[in-house]
Amino acid sequence: MLFVQIRQSGLMVISAVFKEREMGRIAVLAGVAHDIAHHAASSLAYLSPHLALALRAAHQQTTQMELLDPAPYPALVAEHPPLRSALAALHVTAMQILQTHGLQPDNLSAMVFHATPSPWNQQGYGLHTRMVIVARSGKVFDSGWLS
Repeated sequence: MLFVQIRQSGLMVISAVFKEREMGRIAVLAGVAHDIAHHAASSLAYLSPHLALALRAAHQQTTQMELLDPAPYPALVAEHPPLRSALAALHVTAMQILQTHGLQPDNLSAMVFHATPSPWNQQGYGLHTRMVIVARSGKVFDSGWLS
């Protein structure tokens, strides 16, 4: 932090000049991670029940995928068109949330979405989500698991 001294009416006033604006934007990435994870867990994302059913059919309990990829899709999971559409929409929503906070994808080195279907909901409507964002600086912002 830099300090600038300003003399005003014979009084010395010290005011802080904060780091460049970009650093302030990077600080909001924890909230961005939470917003994306929360949206993905909601019914608005249309991931449920498609993701849970696709994972169970592939005998997988959890998955992760890179949302910086414009066509994210879980590895080792058979093609399921409704899931493909929902994940493409999640990518678009994630980019919109970033832009709302004045950030661009090139500010990040990773944006990894994790999802695990709730084991007690066999219909696939319960989804635990987590978003981990890594800034170009290497700083990690983790939403933690949300349900």
